[in-house]
Amino acid sequence: MGAQSRSLLLVAIAVAFAGCEPADDVATGAAEDTATEPAAEYTVPASTVDTQAEAQAIMALEREWSARFAADDVDWIVDLHAANARQLPPNAEAVVGAEALRATWEGMATTEGFSATWESSEVHVSDAGDMAYDLGTGTITTPDGQATPFKYVVVWVKENGEWKVAVDMFSPNS
Repeated sequence: MGAQSRSLLLVAIAVAFAGCEPADDVATGAAEDTATEPAAEYTVPASTVDTQAEAQAIMALEREWSARFAADDVDWIVDLHAANARQLPPNAEAVVGAEALRATWEGMATTEGFSATWESSEVHVSDAGDMAYDLGTGTITTPDGQATPFKYVVVWVKENGEWKVAVDMFSPNS
């Protein structure tokens, strides 16, 4: 078959299919009427979350958390955490859940001469505004007066419209 014959055959097939009626919809038995309703165009809605404002809110929570730790406000600190939150301290097992977190924070708060301060340096909020993480640095001072700089990452989740700590991980710089 030559090139001209193939072209004529393809045109004939196209004309034959152009005259076909739409098939019945298998699920409903109804004919699809594409001539009267144009196909809906799908667009992703623009995010209405102000990620900058959410990031600033998390930075403010980090500052308050550090201040509340200095004031031994363990109740506020535990409340800042999600119900199944985890703390991942260096060279230790994970601390999981409110009771374990309370015991850990109370232990630090009641140890004479122990202190810690920290500050967030950057926050990244998801486009949906329901999850974020922040990075920062701080200093832990032990009862013997030794100051150790550290870095941290905290994962935040929104629970009932409030930011809560889901994961808190930190490690010394040395």
